[in-house]
Amino acid sequence: MYTRRQLLTRGTTLLLLVPVVGPILGCSSSSSNSGPDAATCAGVSSTSSVTGQHTHTLCVLTTDLTSPPAAGVNYTTSLESGHTHHVALTAANLTSINSGQTVMVTSTTDSNHSHTFAITKA
Repeated sequence: MYTRRQLLTRGTTLLLLVPVVGPILGCSSSSSNSGPDAATCAGVSSTSSVTGQHTHTLCVLTTDLTSPPAAGVNYTTSLESGHTHHVALTAANLTSINSGQTVMVTSTTDSNHSHTFAITKA
């Protein structure tokens, strides 16, 4: 478990790096919603598998589904249990989701675990 100071230090570092790292990686979009759900998601909302007694949510933006960037996108999950994860979706993943198929993706590993998302457009 992180102390308050560690959490604030790491969170501040992440916030400072996101604007720099995003353009370098070629990501065109990123969901920054904390805890997106069907009511607040401007696209497709998905809840992860349960790992470490918690889940995360992810919002895949409609604009990314209808016009998938060639480089794909990298989304940030909701903040749960003091951490987030990242989920990378390729242009092919986005096209599949938009056509009604279910895409299974695994998040990055953080706090020694990852989560699986089954993303389906309703």
